Amino acid sequence: MSTTDADLALLYLADFGFTPIGPDRWRSDGTPPEEMSGEDVAFHTAFEITTDEDLDAVQGVHTALGLLDLTAAFEVLTHLNAYVLDNTDPAVADTFWAGLRDRMAAPEPIEHLRLNLRTYWFWGATARAAFDALLGDDVRRFAEAGRLPDLATGPLHRRARHVLEDSGAVDWDDKRDVYQAAATVAELRPAVFRALLGSYHAASGRLDPPEALTLLDSLHLPADTEHLPQLAAVLRKGVAKHYENPTAWRA
Repeated sequence: MSTTDADLALLYLADFGFTPIGPDRWRSDGTPPEEMSGEDVAFHTAFEITTDEDLDAVQGVHTALGLLDLTAAFEVLTHLNAYVLDNTDPAVADTFWAGLRDRMAAPEPIEHLRLNLRTYWFWGATARAAFDALLGDDVRRFAEAGRLPDLATGPLHRRARHVLEDSGAVDWDDKRDVYQAAATVAELRPAVFRALLGSYHAASGRLDPPEALTLLDSLHLPADTEHLPQLAAVLRKGVAKHYENPTAWRA
């Protein structure tokens, strides 16, 4: 049986005296012993994992991801983000993105992971590389191979849906072709719509109104889809983002 990231984290936590005793319940073998939440455990161990010189670089990523699986704590991601960005070993980034791809393919990804993508990786200088690593590269490869229907079901579909929904802050030029390709898969069209909606409303988001309107029309969504009339109306007016003209959305 292969060792999971969570197994690695449990072994590491045991050395710190932390033992799981129930959902979001841990026992600390301190003096005196006390009960802790997953957030508490992450607060005490996430930094240590990402700075432990006894762990090789890739093992550190796996162990930190395992801690995330066990605690769902944002604290883990705060330290893991810095660890990945500061490490020059390409295997570290490869391991990190592979781990996030797996977790974004879950039926219900960890909410703090999705928040971390929306507020950290999909902003600024990291946005393009993060989006490509999590979805863009795969969609482009599938499009070139004529395999976009493979996005209709299964783990890849779930990952595509979740990443699209969270990608509003990514620059339009860096995601346009991925949105267009995803829109050809009927099962992903609701996610493409939410991606367009998120792109319009994200603080750093921006759409190309004519291109976005053409894409929106190609989705053939039900007329009663929530926010569809408003989004179509602002795009027809040439408004690229909500914060450019906040009153346009309410008009």
